Amino acid sequence: MKYQLRESLQRYSLKALSVVSLMACFLVVPGCGGPSNSDGRVITEIVLPTDTLLNLRCQNVGINTETCVLGDPENPFRTTLTLEFNVNDPDADTKFDLAAKLPAGPTGAKSRFYLWATALARFPSGENQWFTALALHELWDAAGDPIIQEQALKAYRSQLDNFFGAVVFFECCAGLIPGDPTRPVPFSATLNELTADNLYRTEATGFARLIPGDPLLAQSVIAQWGYTYRPATAPLFNDGLVFLSVFP
Repeated sequence: MKYQLRESLQRYSLKALSVVSLMACFLVVPGCGGPSNSDGRVITEIVLPTDTLLNLRCQNVGINTETCVLGDPENPFRTTLTLEFNVNDPDADTKFDLAAKLPAGPTGAKSRFYLWATALARFPSGENQWFTALALHELWDAAGDPIIQEQALKAYRSQLDNFFGAVVFFECCAGLIPGDPTRPVPFSATLNELTADNLYRTEATGFARLIPGDPLLAQSVIAQWGYTYRPATAPLFNDGLVFLSVFP
C-alpha cells in the first residue's frame, strides 16, 4: 500500500535555498516536475511507504553527518525540500510542516524516519538527530526488527556524543501571554535528558523500551556510553539530568 502526500510549497529565495545541501528541481524550476498554480506555488505529490520494512542504505544511515540516505531510492524525501526554520521567513513551510502531514502510527513510521534522516543529512543538528532516533524507535516498536533496534540505539547515542547540549523548542499553553490570548508559549527542552528518558521510561514515548527489562539496564547502557543519568521523577518527569562520566 502507498500513501500519497500532496503538498503545496512556496518558492524560496536563493538565500533560503542555500541552507539545504540538496534541492529538488521540480520544486524550484517551473516545468521541471509538477504544475504551478497562479500564486507562484508548485504542487507536488510524494508517494509514501506505509510498510514497516526498512532497508538500511548504509551502516550509519541516520547517524550524525552520514549522507547516504540522500542516495537511497526508497527515500521519498530525497528530492523534497526539508527546510529548517528561518527567522527571516518565519511563515515559510519547514520540515515540521511536512512531518505534520504524515500519517499517524505505524503507517507513517517509515516515512518519519526518512524525513528526519534526510533533514539530518542536509543539516546535522541535535534536533534532527533526536527526531531521527525517535522515528527509528517508533519503527522498531512497530516492526520488531533487531537491526532497527540497534540503529535506534546508535541514533540515540549519537545525540549524546555529537549534540550533547542541543535543545528542541515546543509550544503550548495559549492564553498565558498577557494581551495575546491565542499565542502559544515557546519553551525549550534539553535533548540529552529527553534521550535518556526515552530509553528509561516506556511512558516517555509510548513505544516499547529499546532496552528491555528493568529500567536500571537502560542506565547501565548509558553508563557504558560514558554518561550518567539521574532519572526524572513524577509527576512532571522534567527534572532528569545527564552527566558526562568522569573517572578518577
